[in-house]
Amino acid sequence: MENFLDFTLTELEERMLNLNLEKYRAKQLFSFVYNKGFDDFSNISVLKKSDRNILNEKFLIPKLEYTTIKDKDGTIKFLFKLQDNCAVESVLIPMGEGKNTVCVSTQVGCKMNCKFCATGKLGFTRNLKIWEIIYQVRHIYNVIKKNTTKAPNIVFMGMGEPLDNYDNTIKAILIINNEYGLSISRRRITLSTCGLVPQIEQLKKDLPFINLAISLNAADNFKRNFLMPINTTYPIEELLECVKDFPLPERKRLTFEYIMIKGFNDKQEDINNLIKLLKSLKCKINLIPFNQYNKNDNLFTSDNQTIERFAETLRNKNMFVTVRKSKGESINAACGMLVAAMR
Repeated sequence: MENFLDFTLTELEERMLNLNLEKYRAKQLFSFVYNKGFDDFSNISVLKKSDRNILNEKFLIPKLEYTTIKDKDGTIKFLFKLQDNCAVESVLIPMGEGKNTVCVSTQVGCKMNCKFCATGKLGFTRNLKIWEIIYQVRHIYNVIKKNTTKAPNIVFMGMGEPLDNYDNTIKAILIINNEYGLSISRRRITLSTCGLVPQIEQLKKDLPFINLAISLNAADNFKRNFLMPINTTYPIEELLECVKDFPLPERKRLTFEYIMIKGFNDKQEDINNLIKLLKSLKCKINLIPFNQYNKNDNLFTSDNQTIERFAETLRNKNMFVTVRKSKGESINAACGMLVAAMR
């Protein structure tokens, strides 16, 4: 049987014709499965019984076992057990006033081995399939719909490097974005990357006008090499040259994520280097307190006073700066803490 969640709308339209069903059924099925949350073709009463039988014979709408854990701040971490007994984590972050953010994973583990990320310490097991990425969003969106009509923001900042699983990630986003699918605007979708330059170049063609976040974390190659081994392949200068013309949604900026690490990248010289590096780009800098997962790394978060002083100094130089408030830290659901430990 074929997995329904693996099909883009265009692919499903072709499949309908191959099954001697009307092409428009694809849009109809997308709407029922994604917008209305159906998981059994037998319950779609607008279809003829014979058509329902064909669909049940040819397609599977999968289900995954999962567990959840909730932080006192309202953050919920979902642990999805995959069919090969691997696992990934996703996070639902309440933002207030009915707004939510869903943090999505794209790989089991990660190849990038960034110093500040617990996921990287797992090593890499495999890429997630299209439907495994979609499942996270579809399932959590159904949970959200019980309490609000507002579509969530989707951030590809969970386990794995999204652009290292390029094809599956792009197809999943197309389904999430499709008006007959989950119908979540590209303006609400942010893709975060450590800086895979060839894939970013391809992204400009395949998925323009999506929000792009670059995990920067240091303003010179020496420090970034230490934190992020990918920088030895695609150094800062090459990365910035690549993203300077990235097609963004109207009134949106490139985001540069900067994890604040005590005594390492939070000094005045780091501020000066960051200003020099980014002053010509339409961007915002998102300062993120380092979330310490492994006590033996000898990396510690900058104190609040240092982070605020860092932010204020940048603002005084006309830089657009936000400071991320960590959520879900007590359940290891904050930035860089996802390890999919089976419970």
